[in-house]
Amino acid sequence: MPLECLDRETLVYPDNFINKVICGDSLELMKLIPAEAVELIFTDPPYAISNEVIITRGRNKMKFKGKDISQDFGDWDKFNSLEEFMDWTFKWLDEAVRTLRGGGMLCSYFDRDKVNFISRYLQDKYGFKCKGYYADLKSNPVPQARKVKWMNGWEIIGMWQKPGGKLTYNYQLGQAKDWGVRAIVGHTTKEDGERIHPTQKPISVAKKFISYWSNKDDIVLDPFMGTGFVLVGCKELNRRFIGIEKDTRYCQKAERRLMNTIGSLF
Repeated sequence: MPLECLDRETLVYPDNFINKVICGDSLELMKLIPAEAVELIFTDPPYAISNEVIITRGRNKMKFKGKDISQDFGDWDKFNSLEEFMDWTFKWLDEAVRTLRGGGMLCSYFDRDKVNFISRYLQDKYGFKCKGYYADLKSNPVPQARKVKWMNGWEIIGMWQKPGGKLTYNYQLGQAKDWGVRAIVGHTTKEDGERIHPTQKPISVAKKFISYWSNKDDIVLDPFMGTGFVLVGCKELNRRFIGIEKDTRYCQKAERRLMNTIGSLF
């Protein structure tokens, strides 16, 4: 099945959703997915941590040398207030929960300072069971140029099971730690001379979650796919996928990555 970059006007579920790069607003597009249609959700949504601060390096002998660091990840990560951000977050969670089958897993990167908000929301409103948290450790974290705190050396992924069905957990793969170490992807992975995505995550992490929490032919949803690291993992592991991304530049990059990935689409 050829890959296409689709928008809302051309979608007819399920044929035009499965194994496609879908460009558009996930809040709207997820409404077109039938209830309990996916077995696993794994995603990396906006955290609302962007700001206009630029950390300068190399021009002050008291600071670490290197290129300046921008903390502006893009308009997609900007909100007027915490209340606005959390209201938006709960709305996409509502749609994600609706699409997930009973017993299925919702696994998501999130801001360490805010992750308990969504954990309580999923447990209190929907009865989800928290399966713990995964620490995604960085072997080469960005140095703290201002020398006022420790380096940000890890990110968190929450794991929650929806009630009402059987859990998929492939224990035959062996014992798995709730942490892993990897290099920052943006340091080594570039396309057309620039980073693929300012908050790019590694395919290796996606494949670990996909392997343990889903089976072959299962449908995995990523409503904030960026450049498709989850989708690539699905293709390599023979899972079907639904990937949604608002930025057409990232949709195009995801499509190119998938076309260059060894694996099968059903």
